[in-house]
Amino acid sequence: MINSMVKTVLKNITIRDILETINKKHGNKTALRIKNEDGSFREISYTKLGRRVVSISSVLINLGIAKGDRIAIFSENRPEWAAAYFGIISCGGAILPLDVKLTSAEVRFILNDSQAKAIFVSDGLIEMIDRLKPDLKYLRNIILLDKSSRTDVIQLSKLRPHRGKDRDRPIYPEDTAIIVYTSGTTGLAKGVELSYKNLLYQAVEFSEIIRPTPKDRLLSVLPLNHMLEITGGLIAPLYAGSCVTYCDTLKTTTLLPLMKETGTTAMISVPLVLKLMHSGIMRKVAKLTPLRRSAFQVLLSVSAFLLKFNIRAGRIFFRSIHKEFGGRLHTFISGGAPLDIDIEIDMNALGFRILQGYGLTETAPVISVNTFKDNRFGSVGKPLPGVEVMILKERPADIEGEILTRGPHVMKGYFRNPGMTAEVIRNGWFHTGDLGYFDKDGFLYISGRIKNMIILGGGKKVFPEEVEGAIGQSPYIKELCVMARTATRGIRKGHEEVYAVIVPNSELFTQENISAQEDITGRISSEITRLSKDLAPYKRIVDFRLS
Repeated sequence: MINSMVKTVLKNITIRDILETINKKHGNKTALRIKNEDGSFREISYTKLGRRVVSISSVLINLGIAKGDRIAIFSENRPEWAAAYFGIISCGGAILPLDVKLTSAEVRFILNDSQAKAIFVSDGLIEMIDRLKPDLKYLRNIILLDKSSRTDVIQLSKLRPHRGKDRDRPIYPEDTAIIVYTSGTTGLAKGVELSYKNLLYQAVEFSEIIRPTPKDRLLSVLPLNHMLEITGGLIAPLYAGSCVTYCDTLKTTTLLPLMKETGTTAMISVPLVLKLMHSGIMRKVAKLTPLRRSAFQVLLSVSAFLLKFNIRAGRIFFRSIHKEFGGRLHTFISGGAPLDIDIEIDMNALGFRILQGYGLTETAPVISVNTFKDNRFGSVGKPLPGVEVMILKERPADIEGEILTRGPHVMKGYFRNPGMTAEVIRNGWFHTGDLGYFDKDGFLYISGRIKNMIILGGGKKVFPEEVEGAIGQSPYIKELCVMARTATRGIRKGHEEVYAVIVPNSELFTQENISAQEDITGRISSEITRLSKDLAPYKRIVDFRLS
């Protein structure tokens, strides 16, 4: 059904027509939901979502929004976010998703640079827009996603459809669907311009990989301004008739009960989420009696060994763990950063399918991904069908080189920035800036970022990703960033040295009643020493600070 939808769109049928088809098929089935503070769920059915989309689309047209005008969404994940998303593209507008953690200066820059004509905003963020309004040169309309007594803004709950001559504006594959602003090395964000062709291609291929069905229930934890969540956590599951539940925290104390309550079957994830879940499981194992702990390790080793023969015994061996996750969770799609291979193997051995992929916002976002059929631990899978990947090597004898790609997934360019676009798209190939290589079977592996490479005084090269992969295994470290720092004393003075900024796992330190800063620093230092043993001495962290 997905493929037929895309072919229909490519024949210039509007997104609204596709949504109407889905609504007719899934009707009163719950499409999206979020938990209220009182513990109840606020749900929106496919039928109601379709009606809301028609209302938003027609009202935007009535407000004078022209085809291609940029419309921002500034809100936490919620059903109304999705309604605004589909409403904007249904009227031919270009979506501008904003990260809720942006500073006011960043929001001002993006709204002005994109020349946004309207913004959908939640009650918790509208104060920032109110303060910025005098500086927003192009913004004409503010649409509040929550009910309010305010009369100076448009309220989503009060929107009613308007019929007009432009209601069925044609949408073409190359039209701009979304502009996602990402951080740049210059300090100014750059707008990644993606077309309907980009999005629909990703939706089709993602659906072929994760195979969502009307029986699936996804838990959405990644911000919807991330392309991975938009394509894999919103478009693909809704096209299949699945149900998506939104959660605003990564705390396992909230996630696990919600998984149980909703019967979650799959999640779009990032390595941090998987690391937190893995750490939670292993902490519980550490509290078992020596005999039970040994039995667990034996079963885990046996299960990992059986995976080599494509025998998955984890769901049988570890029923109690799966019960903690609700009993139905079977798949995690992981992207956005490298996943530690030990966590990947452990989670698969425990009975969960971890499909690691690779891509960038500029590639809408997936370039390659492991599948149920072809899954090689440590790799980021094979390129999607129709995607070309080339390794640009400095010397023919090199194994690795810069990853280049071309195909229907590559962006139109950076918004209103042809110069920067020309820097990354050359001769039809998008230059990712990432280093990687293929194995003999065509699986892609990521080595690191070209620009991140640290060159030490003696000429030795250190890739931060390798160091982060080793040190990041510590359960006491939530996040870390390894970088170069110019040494100011000693024999390294004037040369680069390996430095790290570390975010401690405050939840674990609280559980262990460790609160003094010097104790936290000491524990982190010990963990760095312990986990650096397998790193070459020149790759080890010289100094760090806590954030």
